[in-house]
Order: sequence, then structure tokens, then C-alpha cells
Amino acid sequence: MTDRPRNSDSVAYFIDFSIHEIPSVAYIAHELGGTIYTTSDLTAGRIREEHPDLRVRFFPAIDDIRREIAASGVRVILYPDYHLRYFRDLPGVKHVQLFHGTSDKVYDYRREVLDYDLFLIPGVEAYERYRRKGLLKKGTGVLVGYPKLDRAFGGGLKREEELKKLGLPQENKTVLYAPTWVDKSFNSSWKKFRVALSEKPDEDINLIIKLHPNIKRYRKAEVEAFKGLLRGRKNTRLFEEASDIVPLMAASDLIAGDVSAVMREYLAFQRPMVFLSCKPKWLWRREKKRLWDCGEVVTHPAEVWPVIHGVLETPHRYISAIRRHRELTFYKADGRAALRAAAEIRALLPSSTELRFEG
Repeated sequence: MTDRPRNSDSVAYFIDFSIHEIPSVAYIAHELGGTIYTTSDLTAGRIREEHPDLRVRFFPAIDDIRREIAASGVRVILYPDYHLRYFRDLPGVKHVQLFHGTSDKVYDYRREVLDYDLFLIPGVEAYERYRRKGLLKKGTGVLVGYPKLDRAFGGGLKREEELKKLGLPQENKTVLYAPTWVDKSFNSSWKKFRVALSEKPDEDINLIIKLHPNIKRYRKAEVEAFKGLLRGRKNTRLFEEASDIVPLMAASDLIAGDVSAVMREYLAFQRPMVFLSCKPKWLWRREKKRLWDCGEVVTHPAEVWPVIHGVLETPHRYISAIRRHRELTFYKADGRAALRAAAEIRALLPSSTELRFEG
């Protein structure tokens, strides 16, 4: 946290029911102050529990939030998704987007970013993709880095400490399975691979399973059946609705995942990766498999654990590719991205006289 001046009454943040967006906003809010607004009591409760020093307000309807923002003198609203439509017409308010993931999905690169007064970009590769799509022409896209991972880049997360919190043996190798939610693009490995991943063969392997919250939200029966498969399995932890995957990444030695932001985020730790493909490799568009040179690609469920064991035995096999993509994905991986983001947002405030932070 910083001792810089906090523009507490001028900045607001909006998150809906998507609790996985909390870490993207929280570390900027720690720097800037302000109020996080939400239409979800679950989101509000989770923020109060995980970030008790942040100010959060729950209202059941968007109109209630609009009235409160107008009455509070808010001048900037930050969004971790495309929610500008709710507040676009508020007079005297500027709008900032910091997208909640850094993935290869086209959803991250929509033309809607041009509607914001500022959008914050995590790394060089994303910046170049925005440029190729003509989304930097207004000059509102700015490279700042990835605030969600400041803890990792700043050395604030230790594998042994996180495993201790989870009650898992530190001497075991730890596998993190993190499927994205099930969409129409077949990005998720949940439907095809979840049973195979549940069949952990050895007690000397820790297995952490972190579901995208929307899996639980929209597929409750499947999650309940999956919990039955895990019952009685030693050294296994299931997180159905966790808001923050970063400490679980820190605890792990390998990630198994699919086409999602968590695979790029895992680059921060420079550890092995296994990609679970729900269709043959040749059916994927090139941009969705950019990271596949960072690890093994599995297309058949029966191959999952043999491949994982093989990768754990040779953890540095893909380290050159991992380091190359890490550098392209994260601008200045120095633990100071939230500071840079806060400085860019302060510069939008009409009363701000501070110079932009150069870090």
C-alpha cells in the first residue's frame, strides 16, 4: 500500500457478480482509495472479507448506484469489464477500463475500448494487438503492466507459505487445474477433462482445482457430481468460487488449463504448463494457441496424468519459451503496475496537479 495522496471521493469502481474480477480492481483501489460499487451482495461480502480496508457499497440495482455516484462527486469510474453502458451518460465522469484478464480470446480486444477515456494495457504483445486492430488511434491505450500480479512480481508470495495455508504437504509436487468457464467457443477443458483430472494417481501429488466461478454459477449439478468424484482423495483441494487464483498459482509446481487468462498469468511464476485441448490442434485459430510452445498439449483425457508426470520430471524443458512470453505479456514485471495505473487515473481527475508516476 502507498502513502501517496488518495483521491478517495473522486474515484469509483464497478464490479457485478463476477468475483474473479475483484483482484484486478483491488490493488489499484489500495493505491487510489475510492469506493467499489456492486450489484452483488456476494461480491460485496467477498471484498469486505479479503480487503477489509477497502470501501465497498452494495446496491440491488444499477439505478441506485447511478444516483449514489452522481451525488458523491465521482469523476472517474474504473471497470474490469465492458460495463460502460450503465454509466456512459453521467455528466462530468470519465471512464477507465482495466480488463480482468490477459488472454488470447477476441473478447479482450473489442472496439468498445475506444469508448473509454483511458484503457490500461498489461503488456507489449497486447499493445501490439490493439495497434493492429486500430484501437490505439485515439491515444487512450496506455501500457502499465498487470496489477493483479504485483504480489508475484514483488516477491510477496512464497510456495511453502501458500501450501501451509492450504494444509498440503510441502514436499509433494503440486498440480493446479484451472478450467475456464464453458462457452460456445470450446475454450474450456471442463467437459472433456474434468473426470480424468479427478483421477489423481498418487498420494505424493497435491492437486488443487480452481474452477472459474461461472462454472458453479451455471453448472451446479456438474459441480456437485464432480465433488463426489473427489470425495476421499488425499491431498486434494477444490475451490468452487474462489475470487483470487494467484495464491494458488504460487503454491503450485505446474498448471493444467485451457484457453484462458490464467495460463498467461501463470507465466509470472516461470513454472511448467500443460494445455488441455478440447479439439484437434489444427482446428484452433493461431492466436488462441500462441502459448502452446510453453508446454505440452494434451488432446485425449487418458494422456493427462502421464503427460503431467513427464513434465514434472523435466520442469525446465520449456523455460526459454516461458520467459519469452512472460516478457511480452507483462510490461515492467516489477510489482509496481498498480502504482502506474493509479498515476494514469489521477491524471484524469480535473483537480489533479500531480505529475504522472514514471516507474
